[in-house]
Amino acid sequence: MNYYTPAAQDRARDAASDAIEKVLNGMSEPLSRHALNARWKRACEAMDRFLEAQDTGEE
Repeated sequence: MNYYTPAAQDRARDAASDAIEKVLNGMSEPLSRHALNARWKRACEAMDRFLEAQDTGEE
């Protein structure tokens, strides 16, 4: 069951989009491997929260 409000779902989507955008921008920037890995991890966590917010409980 989804207990996220529509506003919380929007915030989760926006956070995931921002995190993924930072990863993609980081690929063209001179970042260290550690910095890029940290951005990637944040993007994965944000996407996980977004998908959890979208979960309707139906399989």
